[in-house]
Amino acid sequence: MAATRSQLNFQFNANGSPERREPLVVCYGAGRDSTALLVGLWLRGIRPDLILFADVGAEKQATYDYLAIMNQWLKSVGFPEITVVRYQPKNFKHWPHYHTIEENILTNCALASIAYGFHKCSAKWKIAPQRTFLRQWQPALDCWSAGGKVRKAIGFDASPHELKRTKKCSTYAVQEEETELFELWFPLQEWGWDLSECIRQIVKAGLPIPCKSSCYFCTAMKPVELDDLARTEPDKIKRIVVLEARAKQRHLDYAKEHGWPRGVGVPLTEGIWRRAVKGVRRGSTPRPGSMTDYIRQRGLLSGGEIDRIIAATPTKPLGKGEILNWQSWIQSVTSGTPEDQIALA
Repeated sequence: MAATRSQLNFQFNANGSPERREPLVVCYGAGRDSTALLVGLWLRGIRPDLILFADVGAEKQATYDYLAIMNQWLKSVGFPEITVVRYQPKNFKHWPHYHTIEENILTNCALASIAYGFHKCSAKWKIAPQRTFLRQWQPALDCWSAGGKVRKAIGFDASPHELKRTKKCSTYAVQEEETELFELWFPLQEWGWDLSECIRQIVKAGLPIPCKSSCYFCTAMKPVELDDLARTEPDKIKRIVVLEARAKQRHLDYAKEHGWPRGVGVPLTEGIWRRAVKGVRRGSTPRPGSMTDYIRQRGLLSGGEIDRIIAATPTKPLGKGEILNWQSWIQSVTSGTPEDQIALA
């Protein structure tokens, strides 16, 4: 079934001719919810004007591979293909310069903000580049000049957890000062689609089920996802060790400055998972606060390899010119190959 015009995007004047009202933009994450959202729009004959994917530079490879699959399907049903946007850092305060969220936290000797209980990483790396693109997108400019709002379709499903997220969405999906420009729409919740229904509809549409979309070092990852990552992308397991090792000393220094609130020698944040989970309350899986500790306990890397990577990872900010670039540097640390040899390869 080919896509028809969007009923949301048009209204009819007295002569029966369609008049533009508001463009429909899908914020696509390449996961199960947002993929099901596009399937649901297709089933209802609603064609989005734009599909945006914000590339943070640290997704699982399966997510990047799925973009090509999805583009083929979108083309087959008459939808626009995915437009990829990226955050463009400016006014660097530290060295080396970064271009992805992974490089950003390496530069700052820190972890992603979600590891400290915040959501600034989404605001900076996902929302901001989409906003920048839309502020230059002609259909949005035309809509705003006519006093309308751009409608953003967000892929939050109808589960209790996602319904709770929806209530907070105005704080991070649309900034407070932009409420006059954007209107949020949660189609999956309107349709009553929970995750199981999303998966069913994806399969019914002839699409493979995408993996859960997130950075490979996201605090929200479950232990089983780390096990899967070790099987599919073992190099990223090594990168997780690097990320935690680089930030650990800063965490210790911060705790010391604040009088060791969790006990002498104990950092405020143990690692990417923040703090250990000991019980199984609410279906939780016991795990340490550090992904590196979990990797060691599960044997996802040998103890010797973990110790080698930690020892090779500097914990202090780097000066200008100390490394060639972040990607060759991290490959050097994880492989044990000198950086200059990697850069020449």
